[in-house]
Amino acid sequence: MNDNTNKPVTGAELGELEDFLLSASAPKSAMDLDMLDGFFAALASGPEPLEPERWLPLVWGPEAESAPDFASIDEMQKILSLMVRYRQLVETVLSLDSESYLPLFRRCSFSDTSEERAAVGNWAKGFLVGIEPLRETWQPLFEEDTEFSALAPLFLLADIGEESAIDEVQWLQCRDAVAESVRAIHRFWTPFRGKTGKIERPSAQDADDWQDDDFSQECQCRRDKQ
Repeated sequence: MNDNTNKPVTGAELGELEDFLLSASAPKSAMDLDMLDGFFAALASGPEPLEPERWLPLVWGPEAESAPDFASIDEMQKILSLMVRYRQLVETVLSLDSESYLPLFRRCSFSDTSEERAAVGNWAKGFLVGIEPLRETWQPLFEEDTEFSALAPLFLLADIGEESAIDEVQWLQCRDAVAESVRAIHRFWTPFRGKTGKIERPSAQDADDWQDDDFSQECQCRRDKQ
């Protein structure tokens, strides 16, 4: 892999990544950029880090044989490097400047409502996929009534099952709640992120208000508002 994993991913590079994920070279079941953004938000806000060898197969799809058809070793290294740097960007924003965090779909403009709904739904599905590898470790969050409410908008937006449809007003409320939901989930796990063994809920405490005035890197893709 190219030795540039500490460089923030750029808007142009996200466009390249999006193009690859939508190309014939990627498996049909591969995530699109919105789903990948939600997936990385779950990995970044969850209780434990997940190594690339565990999360990368999920990007390509649920089938065991799913694998991209890279044109060359250079292309493989570039795409994998972009994914690692993209994940690091999401982690950095949530860790150092969480109040500035926005999901990708909030940084984009859409041609119509159906396109926006698809992007938001895919983002939410990506987040839920990101929970699955560590679902048992996530269990304390599901058991906390107050904190579990942060997950509710994501389940509703993912529209899992035929009976889960919500009306327009509810959909807008859920969409607008996503960023704060991710922040709340990140805060919940902050006291024991990276620890192993049994997780016990600590006493309530506010997350540090760490703010770096020089931190201005934003996640911008080719669909961003001008």
